[in-house]
Amino acid sequence: MNPQPSEKIKKVTRELNDELLREQLHLNDETVYQPMPHSDSASRPTWRIRLELAFNTAQSIGLDVNGEVVMGRGEVGPDIVPLFDAEDADHLGVSRRHAALRPTKDKLYIVDLNSTNGTKLNGHSIGVNTPYSISNGDLLTLGRLDVICKIVERPKVSGKVFKADDDLIDILPEVACRIISQLSRNDIMKQAMECILNFTEASEASIWLVDEQTGDLYLEAGMGTDDLQVKRLPVTDTLPGHVIATGKPLRANRERNGERVKVKTGYLVEAVVYVPLTLGGVTFGVLSAVHHEPGKLFAQREEKLMSAIAEFSAVAIQNARLYQTANSGMNYRTKVLTALNYALSYDMKNKANAIVGYTGMLAADPSLDVDIRDTAQQAAMEGDKMFRLIERLIEITALGDDSSTRHKPCDLVDAVKRAIHDSRHKAETKSVLMALQVMGDPYVIQGDYARLYRSTLNLLDNAIKYSPEGGQVGVDVLFWDNELAVRVRDAGPGIPDEDLPYLFDRYFRSQQSADGEMGIGFGLEIVRAAVEAHRGTVVARNIEGGGAEFVVKLPATLRVV
Repeated sequence: MNPQPSEKIKKVTRELNDELLREQLHLNDETVYQPMPHSDSASRPTWRIRLELAFNTAQSIGLDVNGEVVMGRGEVGPDIVPLFDAEDADHLGVSRRHAALRPTKDKLYIVDLNSTNGTKLNGHSIGVNTPYSISNGDLLTLGRLDVICKIVERPKVSGKVFKADDDLIDILPEVACRIISQLSRNDIMKQAMECILNFTEASEASIWLVDEQTGDLYLEAGMGTDDLQVKRLPVTDTLPGHVIATGKPLRANRERNGERVKVKTGYLVEAVVYVPLTLGGVTFGVLSAVHHEPGKLFAQREEKLMSAIAEFSAVAIQNARLYQTANSGMNYRTKVLTALNYALSYDMKNKANAIVGYTGMLAADPSLDVDIRDTAQQAAMEGDKMFRLIERLIEITALGDDSSTRHKPCDLVDAVKRAIHDSRHKAETKSVLMALQVMGDPYVIQGDYARLYRSTLNLLDNAIKYSPEGGQVGVDVLFWDNELAVRVRDAGPGIPDEDLPYLFDRYFRSQQSADGEMGIGFGLEIVRAAVEAHRGTVVARNIEGGGAEFVVKLPATLRVV
């Protein structure tokens, strides 16, 4: 008795991933797909995708992308996709024109359009105006809005077949770019199989790896396969096993009026080609392609192409391993810095604060001898310096944090004024005069108020430190059409030419200040990191006639419209 349809679907579901399930069974999809930006997709490469909210996949947008499409909030147009609720998107930091989907015949790219809060692909920030390839199931983060991109249907690729008059050398650069550009093993294998299907018209492509424990071959990944029950193959007495043993490609075609090629008992094909996956002289797997259609066969040129794909894949896998190792090291470093930040914030800072408090009480106690009070006062001053050093260390350990999530409308002029106010006491102890000048028409920007304030405070601290008694520190805030700037000038001795290239390096020791103080360059590293988090630049230079000038420039795209 044949199994019921529901049982059959359950069985297949256990064996297929979501993407293959949709391709193989063509499950019903009630999503309405809107063609964008062109209403007619017939003559254009079209990607059918579904954008799902990560926290609620029941909410989705269906698109037939046949040209560049802009994703953002609020605006509606033939080439603009408003992402879900405009108010929610605004709250989550989505710009009006945040990112673009850019389709080609082979790839669907996402490009950040200089958005305020940036774009991430699978948790990694992407550069502005730089295309990044999207795969099925990728997580797109626009500001703080997480969207899953499901690729339902790709453009037809019949025009990409490796034809008889095509030169292999003309195809290899594209193949190499598509494979080697990937940074994960899964993406590399996916690209390798896509290249095989695109260029050879094969019915299916698969990757078989050697099981280190049993020595058998197991199916690591497959694309276009219609019989996934074949998931393991012995190495002995099999075609792929022969490739593992010899390290050489093997091609088998059905003889005219002969039997089909046997891959495994009960699994016969029209033609098959196997090429080795080799690293460091060791064959660790096999890349295969299969024809099921009668009369189809693989020639030597397809074998050579697949060998090249296998070599590119092996190199890319090695690079991916190195990347994953480096990434793991960075993750470990992040954990260490987080632990250090916690220890500094909740242990050392509290203890330093207690020391300052107790020694201050002793210094103010009139019943104690003058020498004891002087010693306590000195200890309090040194404790205060230690407290400020700990605060800077806390900022340093947090420099790697993604501050884009803290960007919101803020007043740069107010942040600068507050920094001047908080620096006034230190300036008065040296009779240093601070003067503020605002030029242009001020406007609100999207940024991290606290980091902008702290950066200005550090620049002022630095300027006061190196200013002579009775000197002057000038602060300018400038608003132009294409950028805005904060400029801090002092009347000190200037910066030695040999120090200029290293001023913003972490832990750089500066020259001796006017008051004899010499310290580690935490402050300027904090300034650099904060400015770069706002996509800006900071430079230091000497002023003709004496003194130094620090100029922070930020892009006008931070302006809140």
